[in-house]
Amino acid sequence: MNKTGRGRLLFIAHKGAKQLWGDDEEMRRSIQEIHTGHRSCTAMDDKVLTRWCWKLKEMGADIYVPAPAPRGSQGLTKPTTRQLAQIERLALERGWEGGLDDKMLRGFIKHTAKVDDIRFASRKKASFVITALLNRKKQEESK
Repeated sequence: MNKTGRGRLLFIAHKGAKQLWGDDEEMRRSIQEIHTGHRSCTAMDDKVLTRWCWKLKEMGADIYVPAPAPRGSQGLTKPTTRQLAQIERLALERGWEGGLDDKMLRGFIKHTAKVDDIRFASRKKASFVITALLNRKKQEESK
C-alpha cells in the first residue's frame, strides 16, 4: 500500500477507536493489543492494520475501510456460520437437541475448547470442537 493509503488507514483506525472508546487511550491500546498484538497502529503492517480497521467496524465503529474485508469476515476471529452449523448438526446427531445452547454441548465445548460459548471462540477452537465431535462419532459407530 502506498504512503497516502497507509496514512488513510491510520486515520480510519484512530477515528474508529475514538468512536468506540472516546479519549481513553489506554483502553484503545489494550483492546488493540489483544486483537493485533500491537499497542501502536504504526507498528502494524498494512495487512494487520486493515484487519484492525475491519474489527473496529465489526465492533460498531461507523467507518469506511477502503480495502476489501478479509475472507469469511463476519467476524475476524469468530467461528464461521458454516462451523457453527456443523457443530449444531453434530450435536443433534448425538441427541443434544438444544442447539448451540444445549447444556450437554456447552459442557463438551467447555471441556474440549476451554470456552464457555462456542460463538465467542476462535475459528481454530471451533475446528478443534468439530474434530472432537467427529472423533467421538467415529468411536461410537465402531462400538
